[in-house]
Amino acid sequence: MLSIGLMSGTSMDGIDAALLKTDGSEKVLRELAYTSINYSPEFKILLKAAEYAIRKNAGNMEKARAYFQTAIKDYLKDELKMPAFDIARAVSDNKLLTLEDVIQRSTKLHADAVKKLLKESGFTSEQIDVVGYHGQTMFHKPSIGVSIIVGDGQFLADQVDIPVVNDFRRRDVEAGGQGAPFAPLYHQALAARDKKNPVAVVNCGGIANITLIKDNNPMNLIAFDTGPGNGLIDRLVRQRTNGKENMDTDGHYGRRGIVNKVILKTLYEKAIVKEGQNFFSMEPPKSLDIGDMELISELESLSLEDACATLEAFTAETIVNSLDLIKVELPKNWILAGGGWNNPVIRLELEKRLNQKINGGVQIQTADEAGWNSQALEAQIFAYLAVRSLQNKPLSFPGTTRVPEPMSGGQIYTPNLKLHQ
Repeated sequence: MLSIGLMSGTSMDGIDAALLKTDGSEKVLRELAYTSINYSPEFKILLKAAEYAIRKNAGNMEKARAYFQTAIKDYLKDELKMPAFDIARAVSDNKLLTLEDVIQRSTKLHADAVKKLLKESGFTSEQIDVVGYHGQTMFHKPSIGVSIIVGDGQFLADQVDIPVVNDFRRRDVEAGGQGAPFAPLYHQALAARDKKNPVAVVNCGGIANITLIKDNNPMNLIAFDTGPGNGLIDRLVRQRTNGKENMDTDGHYGRRGIVNKVILKTLYEKAIVKEGQNFFSMEPPKSLDIGDMELISELESLSLEDACATLEAFTAETIVNSLDLIKVELPKNWILAGGGWNNPVIRLELEKRLNQKINGGVQIQTADEAGWNSQALEAQIFAYLAVRSLQNKPLSFPGTTRVPEPMSGGQIYTPNLKLHQ
């Protein structure tokens, strides 16, 4: 089958679109094309404000809709620390927009990404079997059975004239699973195809997660969120630059900073407390929401450079220390996926700690160095899972999300033919 996957991550930079040929297994798994589109700075603020509104109301969409206009102002003031004049102007420019307008615009941009991919690759919509549409994660709290991922599957199907699968996580959460991470099955398929087992795959996006792959049996997968990826670093840089910068590009600040070991220890104690429990002491499988992570007040005493260096060490150290929670033999081969590894400080800190943990002999590669397309990888995941969803095959397993048994998922939307007559 030919499947297009779409992904917009927690950083909200834009949309990745990838085309796969696959039968839902490693036996037929071929990457055909990839493209991306970037969000404008204005739309990114609206998406972040939508997220802010939904989080402030614990996933209650009715309350979030009523709060949205105020949320734009509160997000700019509380998160970006913008001056009052800029806040007033931004709210005035967007005073007629609703939360639904933002969701619809997000969906339309995903449709634009599909059309761009088709144009660049030379395929037509008639040749594509399905689109896997993750949507935009806004609030994730599986302990209360809530995972809000916005996006209009029917509107997207009508726009691109291709069947769409979305809402991948709901069934897992309803069954008592964590609803994340969903990457492990695809990581395993790539590793099996390329004969890389045993291997560990560490994905570093806004949140970091790890997949330990022993063999080709998905029941042997171990996967869980380890803590922050670049989410806290991005938030810090946005706040310190009043929204002018969104990340520590190429480790620009962290390379010039010094890790504060006292505050690093405090981050462990205070940065992620979920429902009264320290996340780092919780047994896996476990998952995080970007809103679970806090920029602790102690960071305010540090320069931007030292704060970035400390948070970058925190990301690397929490990944490596998470290995203490699992009692399995650790592989020597490690693959690093996700945009966080574009920051050389995080990678250097990880390599140093991982070699200490495993006593040397570790082979560490980026996804690109391993022959995978790091930019396309997350979109490819949902192209792959969409095909498995059509086949009613499992997407998650007890060792990846804590779901009681292997679980399929996804909601299928077929194009409205009347719109194309």
